[in-house]
Amino acid sequence: MYNETIKAENKIIDNQELYNIFQEMGELLKKYQKSALLEEEQNKMLEYHYQRRNLGHFDGGFKAHVDFYDNTDITFDNYDNFISIFYSRIEEIKSINISYHMSFTIQNPETYPNNKYIHHYLTIYMTENKFEVSPNLNSEDDKLNDIYNSIKNMVLNAPEKYDIIIKKKSSIMNTVALSKGLIPGMVISGLCILIPVIGGIILKGLIVYPILSLILAFFIGSILTSGKMEKLYADIMPDKKYAGFSDGHSVYKDDIDQFVSTCEILIGKKTNNLSERKIIMDEYEKGKARLGIGFICLAITSLIVIILGLIGG
Repeated sequence: MYNETIKAENKIIDNQELYNIFQEMGELLKKYQKSALLEEEQNKMLEYHYQRRNLGHFDGGFKAHVDFYDNTDITFDNYDNFISIFYSRIEEIKSINISYHMSFTIQNPETYPNNKYIHHYLTIYMTENKFEVSPNLNSEDDKLNDIYNSIKNMVLNAPEKYDIIIKKKSSIMNTVALSKGLIPGMVISGLCILIPVIGGIILKGLIVYPILSLILAFFIGSILTSGKMEKLYADIMPDKKYAGFSDGHSVYKDDIDQFVSTCEILIGKKTNNLSERKIIMDEYEKGKARLGIGFICLAITSLIVIILGLIGG
């Protein structure tokens, strides 16, 4: 028997991947149910001692129990009913518990009465932070091997939960903020030159203008982007844990150990986490590109300011 439990840690399990697994399970069950009926019809035309059965007395089922965030739960006795609500109410799903089984008899006239009884059983339990598969598969038959391997490969190839988006949050936030605020910061700094007292200070110092531009850029950019970025990060960041007492107040930090020991299933409140990660990365890449152009502009305008200062001096 195969009984190696599959658990996902530090992985992001996409709901589309889950859909593919469920579909494979449903289609396989229907395939063998149909084959078992056909086999039985064929055997009816034969005398008993000529009858062969690869799916004798076939019994199989797909059962799913789904808990929703509105404190309701539904039990589905077949794949078709379950999959119809998997996407339509996916953002409401709190947990899913699936039981899947096949049992049948392999009967061969030459070896009678040594018939083989095969029983396969598979359970899948998931929440937003947990994915666990408990198989009990008969090693004498390979009918569920493909499904088992599909699940295992899905988990192994799933992207990491503790990824660059999480590790470089501060850098990403600062890059996006600075890139958004750099041009406005340069413009405001330039306008400040027109104010007599402030302009005199800027023109006399070689690095006053670029430093002022960067300070204003970060301030303006943070105002423009922090709300959006923090909202995107809200559902994907680690929980905080107590890290001691310092300077008169409690200190909390990201609980990375707990974060990497769990997984991220894209159901319920985490349904859109992968798309939010993509938006964050897109903003980061755009921010780096804008900064490249912005720093060139800052270098040119700083040179102009230095020349004006030398002429004025």
